[in-house]
Formats: sequence, structure tokens, C-alpha cells
Amino acid sequence: MSVPPRSPARRRDRATALDLRTREDDRAAARVERLAQQSWVAGAEPELPVRATRPEHVVFHLGPTNSGKTHDSLAALAANRSGVYAAPLRQLAHEAYARLSEQLPPGTVGLATGEEEIHPDAPIVCCTVEKAPMRGDLLVLDESHWVADPDRGHHWARLVLTGEYREMHLISAAEAYLLLKPLVADAERITVVNHKRLSRLDVLRAPVRPDGVRAQTLVVAFSRKAVYAVAAALDPYRPGKVGVLYGALPPATRREVIDRFTRGETEVLVTTDVIGHGINVPATTVLFAETTKFDGEERRPLRTWETAQIAGRAGRYGLTGHGTVGVLSGLTGMRADARLLQAGAEVARGDAMSDLPRRAPRLRPELDDLGAFEPVDLPEALTRWMSWARAETRDQAMTADDVTGLIVRVHALLPLLRGPLGAVGDLWTVWRLINLPIDYNPPRRTRWLVLARAALRSAAGLPVPPESVLEPLPARGTVEDYEQAAAAARDAQTLLRSFPGVAGLAGEDAAEVEEAAAERITELLPDAIALSASGRCTSCGAGIAPWFTTCRDCSVGAAGRGPGRDHHRRTQHHDGHGRHPRTGGGRVAASESGDRGRRGRASDGRGRGRAGDGRASRSR
Repeated sequence: MSVPPRSPARRRDRATALDLRTREDDRAAARVERLAQQSWVAGAEPELPVRATRPEHVVFHLGPTNSGKTHDSLAALAANRSGVYAAPLRQLAHEAYARLSEQLPPGTVGLATGEEEIHPDAPIVCCTVEKAPMRGDLLVLDESHWVADPDRGHHWARLVLTGEYREMHLISAAEAYLLLKPLVADAERITVVNHKRLSRLDVLRAPVRPDGVRAQTLVVAFSRKAVYAVAAALDPYRPGKVGVLYGALPPATRREVIDRFTRGETEVLVTTDVIGHGINVPATTVLFAETTKFDGEERRPLRTWETAQIAGRAGRYGLTGHGTVGVLSGLTGMRADARLLQAGAEVARGDAMSDLPRRAPRLRPELDDLGAFEPVDLPEALTRWMSWARAETRDQAMTADDVTGLIVRVHALLPLLRGPLGAVGDLWTVWRLINLPIDYNPPRRTRWLVLARAALRSAAGLPVPPESVLEPLPARGTVEDYEQAAAAARDAQTLLRSFPGVAGLAGEDAAEVEEAAAERITELLPDAIALSASGRCTSCGAGIAPWFTTCRDCSVGAAGRGPGRDHHRRTQHHDGHGRHPRTGGGRVAASESGDRGRRGRASDGRGRGRAGDGRASRSR
């Protein structure tokens, strides 16, 4: 039987009806989406955090280095017999803990850092800022100018702005007062104590050569390679008496290095700018081998406030006499600007204002600020929060923090939640994972993701190989191998503190691996210093900057683009960077540019991949 064809009119009517239904469905869905978005906006719109109880008294301790700011604040804390001391570095927390423990009865003082706890419920607790409680009786906040730090400043901002303490002592460079004062504008009473430097700080008129470096001297360079190159150049003049200090060393090794210098077992300490963050050592002289550093984005001259923080380590009151600061010369490829040191010394003495960056304190959202319902909502919720918060704080003394890094982590984590791990990847779990203080910058980017996957698999009851969380200690290796092992163990500790029991491990297991790595590093350091190359081309032996491995002529010759090694050996005309004068500052050879990129990851600036304490390494 044949089916009669439908008329064009009927087809048009059916198509029109279907189109109308589709459009109605679309409009209904749009209305639902609009209501959801309005609800989200209402829940996520930022409000500046406020404290329920305002402080009775805020005391600002302002002044240059070595002016007694921390001493007076700790005296107030000891007299109060209750409160919190918070600082940016574990080393400073340890120093305060040791100093107060000598003055007060046993059990009165506790310690809480990201790696260890000793009597954490004691009346007085010395801690890193991230571990500081949000309420208490008296707060001493050291290095408060870190509120302007682009990586960790949001921890200072939230503590100062919302911390509920009866009394607060804020220790800072004078330049940060205008940044900090608006955060405590609700205080009943504010007192400003201006401190003066307690010892002289003079600038040496002439550079010092390696054979003229005296005992109790700090020598400053700004990368791991540069530190070892300088130490190798100084070691022949003081064999076995030269130490190194930089951020990639495990905390236990750093403490041992500082203790050896304090006891006089090490006479010269070559260090990065990690020494400038309030660490007290008996140094009479600070010599700069260089005054430029890679900050994670570019190699730039030091700012005067950075120079002052480091130069001020010389001549610590109560440890040595007056201090001196100067230039270390005679090292190929490394130069220091004497005029910059003069300006830094003026700031360190309190005779001039520094160029501390005028960054507004930054706030980061809590999960409740976002209005997100599921992990998949987080990227858009974070983006919206950042936009709204910047608009909301336009006329305020603070601004919204850049949360792009959190968004990147969410996007990396979401694909894992599409399978069986989705059942355990709830919003709160994902939020905790993306906020783990584990470096997510190359070359360590995969480490965070491996640990996050391990936490999710463990929560889902799936097998997790222990070695994927806690890598075994190498049986043999170099100092750098054990530094990497210690860093991996610290990452494992960070994970296990928030997600205990992953792969059947506890934080103590990771702490043991880090301690063993630190012991091996301490054993290997003397030979590592003695055997380091002090800025020599690996091909021809010509003097070059320590962050290069070969000079320009050898690199060009090896690539078949120049006169080659034999011609280079005949000429031997180089500047400090292994460049032939005729070539000027032209294109960098492949090996040089490659090593320059690696130098960026090893730098001790506040960049993400530094060897220093920054965001080291997130060293907390």
C-alpha cells in the first residue's frame, strides 16, 4: 500500500510547533541558569573579612635591621606568659623558641611549623605564619612587611586583618607602616615605636679579593651554582672552613650550617639572600660577590631594601662589634655594584628610606566565599571571585590575590574525577588538594599531581604504591640528589599532614627520610665545596660566569659555527662571561642559553622555582 505524501503546509506547521517547543525549552533552561547564576553571585560576592573582637592595643615596632625590634617584642611576649610568635621562616621560629625556652619554665614554650611540632598547646607558641592561630591573647608578627609579598603575603594580610588578639606587636621595616596601619584601623589604641640601629655599619672603600677574606664573613651570591663557585674560590685560602647556605638545603642542614658558623667551626659562609630574612649570626663583614639576581622572571639589580636586609646581618648587637659591608672582587663573571651597596647600607643604618615595593596587601578567598557547589564549578567561581573582589577593593587598602594558580590546579585535577575517583573527589577534598603548599612550577609540576592522585586513590580504597608518595633515599648520590630527595620528602609530609594514611604512610615516615637526606648532605658538603668548579669552561678552562658550563667560543666551535676550540685556545681573549670581545653581546650560544634557563629554576629570588625560601621551596 502506498503512503500519500504529506502536504508542504503540514510539514511547515509541524516544524514551526517543534521550533516553538525547542525555543520554550531553551528559554526555560535559560531562566533556570539565570536564577542559579544570581544565587551564585549572591553567595560569591566578596565581602571584606572583619574580626568580631577588635584588638585593645597594637604596637608597631619600626626600624632597620639590628635595631632590637624582635628583642623587645619577644620580651613583651615573655612577660605576658601567653601568646604567639609568628615569622616567615622555620629558622626564625626556631630562634624565638630557643630564646624564650631559655627564659621560661619547661613546657611554657611550644613550636609549630610545617614540619614539626613541640608542645603545640603550650601557653606560648612560636610558629610560621601559615600555622598561626587566628585568635589568642598576644601576637608578635615578625617581618610584617611580608604582607606585600606576591606569593605568601595573603597569609599576613588575613592574620593582621582578621586575627582576634587582645594585643598585637607588628615588627616591620618603617616603609611598610602605611601598608599595615589600615589593616588594624579598628584597634582601640595604636602605639608606634621607632627603633634605631644598635651598631655601626660601615662601607669598605676598596674591594676585597678572595685571599683577603677574614673570619666571621658572609659572602653573598644569588644562585646555587654561584654559591658553590664562590665557595670553591675561597676554600684554598681557608681549607675546610668555608660553608654554604641556600634555600634548597633541608632545614636541618641549614640549622647545622648556621650553628657551625656561630661556633666558629666555619669561618666564612657563602650564602644566598636567605640570610637576609632575619637570621642572626655573628658576622662582622658582609661581602657581595654580585648584586644582580634572577627573580623568577628576569635577572635584575637588587633593590635597596633587599640589599639592606642582607647588609644588615653584619655587626649584630650582642654578637659582634660594629659591621662592615663591601665588594668581593676577583671572581670571573661576577660583579657587585659598590654604589648599590652604599645605598643599601644607608637604608640598613636607618639613614634613608628604601624602595620596598608599594604592593597592596592581598586577600585570598575561603571556600565559603566562592558559592561553588561542585569541583567543576571552581574555575569559574574563582575567576568570578577575583573579578568581583578587585572591584570591591578598588578603594580599599588591599586587593584581591591572583588565584590563577588555583584555577590551573583545578583544571589539572578535574580529569581524574571523571572515573571511579569522582566519588571521593568532593568539593572540600578538591579545595584542600589545590591549596596544598607544594610547588607546582616546572620542573616539579608533576609531583603535586602525583600526590593528589595518590590521596584520591587512597580515599577510594584503591592501591597506592608507597614509593609514589615517599621516594626512597638514594643509596649514593650528590648533594643535589639528596636535596631533591629531601624536598620530595617534605612534599610527602605536606600531603600526609592533610591526608594521613595515604599508602599506609605517616608524616613521621617522611620526616625520617628528610632527616636522613639532611645527614648525607651535611657529610657531603665539605667535599662538594672543595671539588666545585669556580667559574671555568669545561672545555678549555677559561674563566666564565659560574652559571655557564662552557664559554661562548667553545660552544660556537662545538656547534660548527665558529673558529672552534683550537683557535679559542690560541686567542684566550675573554670578558667575564667567556665572550670574545669581537662578538660583543650578540646571540647566546645554545649551551649558554640552556644553562641560563636552568639558572632561573635555581635562583634564590622570590620567584617560584628558587633555591631560596620562598614560595621554596615553599619553606614553611
